[in-house]
Amino acid sequence: MPLSSGIEQRRAKNARGLAAFGVQTAGTGEHIRTVRSGSAVTIYTVGYERRDGEELMSILRDQGIKALADIRQRPMSRKPDFRAAALRGFCAEAGIEYQAWPMLGSTDEQREDLQSSGDFAAFAQQFRAYAKKNMDADLRRLAGSIKRTPTALLCYERLHEDCHRSVIAELVADAINASVIAIQ
Repeated sequence: MPLSSGIEQRRAKNARGLAAFGVQTAGTGEHIRTVRSGSAVTIYTVGYERRDGEELMSILRDQGIKALADIRQRPMSRKPDFRAAALRGFCAEAGIEYQAWPMLGSTDEQREDLQSSGDFAAFAQQFRAYAKKNMDADLRRLAGSIKRTPTALLCYERLHEDCHRSVIAELVADAINASVIAIQ
């Protein structure tokens, strides 16, 4: 049975990609998870692990995302689609505003500590304290942007709870009583 629309075709492609990652989907919207419920404002989070640029853009369009906040300290990647210039191009073609927020990335030292320890809970606690102390003004600016435009926070890790973006999303959500939705 042929798929009748571009959206249905994108959703089917996304479901195949998720299945390869071990995430099961049976229908529309099952690749999203509500992490926190809040007011009418929603913060989305997404990782590009095991995706390509086209898949990411289709997922963002399907969710009604209008801005992509790249919160990597260094927006570089071994995957060409996710280098800043390429990602900016994908976003422009998809009608999504690309926003660079490198000041909201975890530091080299923090990432090295996480890599050597493997303890994400300790990393998250350390990063949360660092963010509260050093990122307050930038978090307020991000919150203002999210209030105006449906926005997804982007970093590498596919799973929200394995990435520093979960901490950034939590801090912004606390400040503006927002919902948080993780795109798996």
